[in-house]
Amino acid sequence: MRYLYVLLLFLLSVIACDASSLPATAERSGSITVMGAHHGAHPKAVPFSAFSDDRVTLLAADPNFDSTRLSLYSGVPLQRILDRAGVGPIKGVTLIGRDQYVVYLPAELVANPQVIIASERAGKPLTPYRGGPLKLMFPPELQMHLSAYCWYVDTVIPDYDDSPRVTVRLGGKTKQYTLPDLDALGPEKRSLFLSIPLGYRWDFPQLNQPSRVTAVSLETLFAGENLAGKQVTLTPFSGRPMILPVEPLLACEVMLVYRINDESIHPALGGPFSIYFPVMACGDLKGIAPETASLFFLHEISVD
Repeated sequence: MRYLYVLLLFLLSVIACDASSLPATAERSGSITVMGAHHGAHPKAVPFSAFSDDRVTLLAADPNFDSTRLSLYSGVPLQRILDRAGVGPIKGVTLIGRDQYVVYLPAELVANPQVIIASERAGKPLTPYRGGPLKLMFPPELQMHLSAYCWYVDTVIPDYDDSPRVTVRLGGKTKQYTLPDLDALGPEKRSLFLSIPLGYRWDFPQLNQPSRVTAVSLETLFAGENLAGKQVTLTPFSGRPMILPVEPLLACEVMLVYRINDESIHPALGGPFSIYFPVMACGDLKGIAPETASLFFLHEISVD
């Protein structure tokens, strides 16, 4: 089922995206973003070819396909990617695919040199049908559940960025909000049933519902601006941007959520920032906001 789901999502994203906006080299070999402490505000994709000196091979199978048919995969150990990015000691890592599927792994799994980000199978680039251009792979002896095989990997987040920021572009001005900046705006605390990204979370604490969230409304962020007829673009650091009319978002008290149960939102839960759409409570949002009622991994809000 998971294979059918992610394949459908990927095909839809291919149809919706303008492929001409992506560099040809990145499309062939894939790129990866490592977001660590103090780097979350400016994520930067690095061509996977930059890790060519660290390549290894792994005889394994993706259980989403025939789990008894082993193939030779070529890629880079996940730990090596973190090392070269300058990431220090960690408790765990969140990997995110282009379809916003997440996989959280503890440090002991990450340190296994056979846990790799693969880009080739049987000497050929991984196709989207097989989860490419980049896919998380495991050695057979770990017997990982099929849902742990993250496809279309484009972002790796070690533990948690200790200084997350969200960018707001409005009226020709740009401002980056830290958590203390948002606290200074007089946020609301509400009890909500939250959506979280689909994924696999090894030993990650279960989110109890409803959760107590800390959030500011978009109306608060846009205070004093005439936004009649304007559109807002919500850009995640992984996944496709969403363009929506401003007026229903303000009328329905759409909120920027930045804490769950008084803790910063872990990326495995869609953080460090997300947007909550009260779709069930406000009819103006039906048909324009996501059915999951959330946009995950928010990086930038801009109004045009």
